[in-house]
Amino acid sequence: MAAYEYDYERMNRNLDGTGGISEGEILQNYFAAPTKMSMQMHMGMLMYAVTDDLALMATLPYLVKSMEHLTADGERFSERTSGIGDVGLRAQYVVYAQPDLRHRVLLNAGLSLPTGSINERMNGMRLEYPMQLGSGTVSLNPGVAYLGQAAQWGWGAEFSPNLRIGDNDNGYRLGNDYRLGLWMIRRLNEVANASARVEARRVENIRGADAELDPADEPTKDASLQGGKRLDFLVGFDLRPGQSPRSEHQRVFLEVGAPVYQDLDGPQLKTTFLGRLNWQWRFL
Repeated sequence: MAAYEYDYERMNRNLDGTGGISEGEILQNYFAAPTKMSMQMHMGMLMYAVTDDLALMATLPYLVKSMEHLTADGERFSERTSGIGDVGLRAQYVVYAQPDLRHRVLLNAGLSLPTGSINERMNGMRLEYPMQLGSGTVSLNPGVAYLGQAAQWGWGAEFSPNLRIGDNDNGYRLGNDYRLGLWMIRRLNEVANASARVEARRVENIRGADAELDPADEPTKDASLQGGKRLDFLVGFDLRPGQSPRSEHQRVFLEVGAPVYQDLDGPQLKTTFLGRLNWQWRFL
């Protein structure tokens, strides 16, 4: 299977814990305050089913990030980075499946390789942690998933941590990222499905610090203000375009949503919109 995925995340306004904090309040303690940010990811994927139970996957992301700021002097400025992110390698194995596939359990094992830059700069100065393109370290991506189906319905759950190993060349390690997702799918007709999903996420703070980043400049340069908890709700629509030889093995999936709860180690920009578009082509 070959696939392309586009992910978009928008952030604006700041939170400290679960409460909002104004830019003016942030500027009482910092030289600059972030006002909004967007993150786009274009990702190419290849998957090969070695057997009915074992599948291998490789992913290559291309990231585009932008962030806007307000300074204590009343000036506004923008930052932008783009480039290759961290390459992912993953294996998925079915450890249990009923003959009718009503219930299945899958194990995931993966690696994230430090191919993304951690040295992005503007005007000669290193940009803050959220604006870098990679982690600078190898990450382990284990996981477990359960899938169920009956008649016109499907459901599932997945736990997928992202565990960082060692420190990068700039003296820090991004925090571990833990995700737990639950979803339900309803078949609408022969070619379309609708879905709903909730995902709980916990991101730990950065360990260590980049010596070139002054935490007094702005919260995005403070290693202790990058973690938090979030609960997202998303709805999706799945379409198989048709039954012609050109389209019968294709699939298009669109999903949009937003967090319904956020508790951030702030001041930190809060997420206000999430979107994903995925296209797949299966080669049989």
